[in-house]
Amino acid sequence: MPLILCAAKHADAIRISDIHMAAFGSNAMLITQFPTAAVRDALRKSIELKARADIDDPKTTVLVVRDCASEYISNNSELAGTEPNLQRQANGKVIAFAKWAHPVLTNEDYTEPPWIWPTGTDFKILDGWTRKSEEAQFRAIGDAPCYRLTFMGTDPEYRGRGAATMMVRWGMEQCKQDNVPAYLESTLEAADFYRKLGFIDKETFTLAYEETDSKLPGVYEEISFTYQQ
Repeated sequence: MPLILCAAKHADAIRISDIHMAAFGSNAMLITQFPTAAVRDALRKSIELKARADIDDPKTTVLVVRDCASEYISNNSELAGTEPNLQRQANGKVIAFAKWAHPVLTNEDYTEPPWIWPTGTDFKILDGWTRKSEEAQFRAIGDAPCYRLTFMGTDPEYRGRGAATMMVRWGMEQCKQDNVPAYLESTLEAADFYRKLGFIDKETFTLAYEETDSKLPGVYEEISFTYQQ
């Protein structure tokens, strides 16, 4: 079945949360920030609520990729997109999602919809990583307006079919249209994927943490990337 890039709707929020946890549930930083199984289970609701808020946010585009029947696509005349390169809706299972934050000018009065974190979140680690991320972005592009890929995940059962490439290329096209750069942070494992699409490494940044199970020190690393059209 073909893959179709769409704008997310509220009904997709639970599926987005499920994909997020399937894709990142074993990530060391997530486990450290949300250190018990109960907290991580509650995190699912936080991700769902944030997805709903982001879908309504005019400064965020939440993308989903659906696995759709070709007959539905060819026979449905209501798929004309309201955003560039996006179809309004299609019937099909959501297999991947991405969130692109839009450029914000320095004189704009804008506040991103807040996260509502579950009880038991390790805010020392969460806030520490947030600061590291903000500092890395500033070193990469300063305060220049940009498209920022904040989250992206694919259902592990559907990896390798091109969903992630579709969602990243959407953001790249917006950069070309608006003449602004893109910025993202990548795990070490995903870095080559972004390099192949034309993103440029800026730096590797780290945060020391205590591993939950062994109580041994660990170091988490990610790489910041930029794309210049």
